Amino acid sequence: MKRRTFIRNMAITAPAMMFTPYYNLWANPLAKKVKITDVKCVLVQMGSMRVSPIVKITTDAGLVGIGECHHDENGHGAKDIVLNVCKPILMGKDPMDLEYLVFKMSTRTSYYGGNHGLATHAITGVEFALWDLIGKITDQPVRKILGGGAHVNEVRAYASSRPRNMLEKDSVQEFAELMKNQGWTACKSDIDRDQRWNSLNNRRLSNTGVDTIAKGFTNMREALGPEFDIAVHCHWEFDFDSALRLCRAVAPIRPAWIEDPMPIAYNEQWVKLTEQSPVPVLTGENLYTRDDFRPFIVNQGVNMIEIDVSMAGGLLEAKKIADLAELYYMPVCTHNVAGPIATIASANFAASVREFVAHEAFIFNPMNRAGRGINGDPDVLGYDKEMIVKGHIQLSDRPGFGIELNEKLIKEKYLVKGETWWD
Repeated sequence: MKRRTFIRNMAITAPAMMFTPYYNLWANPLAKKVKITDVKCVLVQMGSMRVSPIVKITTDAGLVGIGECHHDENGHGAKDIVLNVCKPILMGKDPMDLEYLVFKMSTRTSYYGGNHGLATHAITGVEFALWDLIGKITDQPVRKILGGGAHVNEVRAYASSRPRNMLEKDSVQEFAELMKNQGWTACKSDIDRDQRWNSLNNRRLSNTGVDTIAKGFTNMREALGPEFDIAVHCHWEFDFDSALRLCRAVAPIRPAWIEDPMPIAYNEQWVKLTEQSPVPVLTGENLYTRDDFRPFIVNQGVNMIEIDVSMAGGLLEAKKIADLAELYYMPVCTHNVAGPIATIASANFAASVREFVAHEAFIFNPMNRAGRGINGDPDVLGYDKEMIVKGHIQLSDRPGFGIELNEKLIKEKYLVKGETWWD
């Protein structure tokens, strides 16, 4: 090529490249050529809290995307939506058209709960699998192509755990040693009260209850030290008065946040609580899509939001929620009770959020409590890294989510009784 021709061509292409952040994706020979050939779903229990429907999307290019749905009681509801509603929409489509496909699935399922509940859980599992595919098509980790790229390559996590008895100092000290020895820098612990959150008789908290909770968290602060972040975990339990008294009672330990102190739905009491509370107020784990988060954010009904990516509508929806929160200077955390696959997917989102605080990690499984993985058996991932190191979720540099699903292990150990594998 002549020098003059080369310079002329560069003059034409260089400006386009400057203003096209995903130019490198265009160069991939598979872009615009991949079509979805099948969608499968199977119920597993990967050592995590509940049954998880996992989704597999295959293509005519030989690439496969893997996702995991948020739980329901036995997984059958989400599986039904994936196979009988989502699959017909996806067949023959280009997985790169993710937002369009999610819109079609959301519209088709809107009468199953108004874009809440099982239908959204199912669509999110599919959306995860689509993102995994897009990463493989473009030869990029998902965090690098989600809304402008990643801020970090590992994500700070908080251990969702507590001492066996918060009122016994030996028990609290044992817990503190576990946290410090494994490198955790934050935890979220349930409050101690006479009414368990899942069997409430009323929303009132007694004075004795307030004092008991304050004493337990004071013990934790003394054992964990001043720099360790402690979140106070409620379950949308209290009326306004009880919630405010609780916020004031735990204020001396300077908690990272108090979580879900009042019922799930937004109303003006949230604004009052946030204005009067001496500690940061957080909510979000039961909210779906931008529509549920919007009033909390724009009315400043909380100090921080917590997105359950598997519930809120998927990675792209979560990124839009986080971008809205950033406009109001609200930090973002993630709630996560799903298995290892969804955990890695959620952590890829977290890496793309500048004002991200911490990602939920469950360690109730004995292998997790001993320091191996989080939210279930990490060996199902076929991952190229340790899943958690010193309280940080490690993110793969391999394309997609970096997962090479260990199907043999799942079939032999974690397949739900009565399920047939997707071979």
